[in-house]
Amino acid sequence: MRAVRRTARTSHALCFTSRVHKKTLSLLLIFAVSFSFGGCAYMSANGRREMAYRHYVAKQTKERRHAMARAQKAANRQLKEKMKSAVPSEPQMTTSVESSPGSWSEPMAPPVTVSESGAIANQTDSEPAQP
Repeated sequence: MRAVRRTARTSHALCFTSRVHKKTLSLLLIFAVSFSFGGCAYMSANGRREMAYRHYVAKQTKERRHAMARAQKAANRQLKEKMKSAVPSEPQMTTSVESSPGSWSEPMAPPVTVSESGAIANQTDSEPAQP
């Protein structure tokens, strides 16, 4: 049998000096352009402060929301336990008669007795008789 010897063909195009210079020059150019823009928030001290403050506010809001949720769950849990432990009482019927505040009732006068002479018996002598 004949042994076949295979050699891997490699590209040595990057090994040439002119090619290496072109690659490094383009990489340096991209690197310099990316850091030259001032739009990145982390590039200035003020930008870093703003980002840190935003992070702080988001964290505090999240913690507050979680604390409120925990408190609400605890309150619901206590209410459930209270409702489970409550014993229903015997049914009771209560009735009452009250005058409603919006209703108007006519004042009632005491009964009047009239004699044959025409004088009213409940009135005193100082008041004249009404016809």
